Amino acid sequence: MMRCPYCGSFNQDNTAYCFRCGRDLSPQVPPPPPSPGSRQPQPQRPQYPQPQRPATTPPRPPQPVTPMQAPPPVPPVQQQTTRRRPAQPVAPPPPIAAPPEPEPPVAFPPRTMSQLRALEAGAQTYTLVDDTIGNGRKRIVRIAYRPCTGWMQVATLLKAFNEYQSDKFETIIIQGVREQDTSPYAYTNGQLVFDRNTRLGSQVLSRYQIETGDGMSSDSVRIVLSE
Repeated sequence: MMRCPYCGSFNQDNTAYCFRCGRDLSPQVPPPPPSPGSRQPQPQRPQYPQPQRPATTPPRPPQPVTPMQAPPPVPPVQQQTTRRRPAQPVAPPPPIAAPPEPEPPVAFPPRTMSQLRALEAGAQTYTLVDDTIGNGRKRIVRIAYRPCTGWMQVATLLKAFNEYQSDKFETIIIQGVREQDTSPYAYTNGQLVFDRNTRLGSQVLSRYQIETGDGMSSDSVRIVLSE
C-alpha cells in the first residue's frame, strides 16, 4: 500500500493517481541542479481529469396551445320588484272638546238689579293685583282670575265690588285681567264701573256700567243698570 503525500489516503502500489484527490503518485526524478545563469524551470501543475458533464436532455417539442373556451354567459339575475301599497294618511285625532260652561242661574244679560245680584253665586276665585286710590274720591281695583264666560266675569266683578266698596268713594272701578296678563292699564277679563250719586234728569241714582272681555270684541256684552 502506498500513502498519498498530499491527502494522506492509502492507494495501491501501482496506482498512478490518488483515488481521492487525483494527484500524480508516480515517483518523481529530481531535476539536475541548475547551472549558473540558467533559468530554473517552473514546476508544472498536475493535470486533473475533468469531470464529464451528463448529456443534456433534448428539449421537448412544443405542445400545441389549445385556445381556452370562454365560459358560458351567465343569465342576468332578475330583480324581484315588490309593490308597496301607498301609505294611508293617518287621520289626526279629534280635538278634545272643552267641557261645557255652566249655565247662568238667571237670564243673561240681566235686566234688573235683582238678576244682577243673583249672578254672584257663579263668581270665580280671584287674586288682588293692584288697589289704587286716585284724586276725586276714585278707587281702582285690579283683580286676576282664569278666563271664563261673560256671565261668570260679571259675577266675579260684582263679588269684588261688594268686597272693596266704600261710601267715601264716588267712583269705584273693578278691572279684571287674565292670570298671564302683565299690562297694568288694559283690562281683558271684564270691567265694572260704579258711579255714586249720578244725576239722571231729576233723579240722583247709583249707576253700574259692566263690560265683558276687553269691551271691544264682537262678543263683548255691555250692561247698564241703575238703582
